[in-house]
Amino acid sequence: MNLEKVNGYGVAGSDIEGGWDPKFKKELKRISMKTIMNQISFMEKIKLMFAFKAEQKKAAKVDLKEIRAKGMTNEAFINQQLQVLSLYAALKQMFGAERALKMMFSIMDATVEALRRSMPTPEDVKEYGDAFEFFREYISAMPEPARKAGCHHITIPENTDKAIEFDVTYCVWYELAKKMNVTEACAANCYSDEMLYPDYFKSFGITYKRSATLAQGAPQCDFRFEKDVI
Repeated sequence: MNLEKVNGYGVAGSDIEGGWDPKFKKELKRISMKTIMNQISFMEKIKLMFAFKAEQKKAAKVDLKEIRAKGMTNEAFINQQLQVLSLYAALKQMFGAERALKMMFSIMDATVEALRRSMPTPEDVKEYGDAFEFFREYISAMPEPARKAGCHHITIPENTDKAIEFDVTYCVWYELAKKMNVTEACAANCYSDEMLYPDYFKSFGITYKRSATLAQGAPQCDFRFEKDVI
């Protein structure tokens, strides 16, 4: 099987998201806003729209030179993430960080399909044969494209027939959140990983673990995948 044809193989996460179909992006936005609006009152909806627009104007003025210097040139991705961060900033202004994060988590719950469609399909994994070896090769192809795209800096400290780990020391999602002065907003992206990955990988006989993230103040996000013992 040619893994180069598998969804997401050798492609930076930012390029995957930035390349989503416009119709799909529109649907994600609709679901996201509906999810938020269902949690607030009529007057709060009006206030949120004004606050959101104000934060969008701030986002348009953010200096992204350092991020671009890392290789990030995917404008569709950048604009998409700044919109998300602007929404969080507006929610935080109105309701505080704790409630705002819960609202962002609810968006992730409602749009899990977005992350799932960025992953290899069960059919692709099955066609390859050995699921763990499939993901070893898939993960091993990640570091260089991610670095070139200015998306992630990734090292692979362990790669054996029983476990593979990759550590992220630079994450553009986190860096954009820092530029918007809402570093905690990146926790929503981390949450989406924890929501999908455990069951996704378990279905292939692989245990997923992560003990820390950049968003939590750790020096790295440590993603670990262990082959289940039969």
